[in-house]
Amino acid sequence: MRRLLLLRHAKAEASAGGEDFERALTERGRDDARRIGDLIAVRGLVPDLVIYSSAERTRETAEIVAASWPKRVRSVAEDGLYEASRQFVMLKVRNAPDRAGVTMIVGHNPAIGDLANLLTAPAAKEDRARMAASFPTCGLAVLDFSTEHWANVTPHAGRLVRFVTPADLELRRA
Repeated sequence: MRRLLLLRHAKAEASAGGEDFERALTERGRDDARRIGDLIAVRGLVPDLVIYSSAERTRETAEIVAASWPKRVRSVAEDGLYEASRQFVMLKVRNAPDRAGVTMIVGHNPAIGDLANLLTAPAAKEDRARMAASFPTCGLAVLDFSTEHWANVTPHAGRLVRFVTPADLELRRA
């Protein structure tokens, strides 16, 4: 079995005429990333490998999310994830090393949301409908695949284990 975590970067500062690539997270974004990282740790979803876009907001999201994990995880920056197509992200999934049974990709929309929807098997599941409607900042999709090799991951073959957004975590606090 392979498990894939697809995470959209957390809320970033508005572009103020500077480089989009250099946009940092807002305080809310940092808080959301911490809470998603805690959820990943508590639910036993900690990956073996994290691949993240080298844009500032995704790098920062990946670092904050991983800070609360009980083990250090190999993390790799991938320049190509910035402004990537869903096909490029799929290539990264299929090329993940098989020794990483659980892989996380931290990237940008529309590619992350599009890929999550492409990989998810049709099912009458509320999370799938919510994910198809919107994949907000710091949204996390967890998908399981019945294969031993990342290279064999195909569209509509993933079982959506959970889809979590920062708003879901706010509801749990209340």
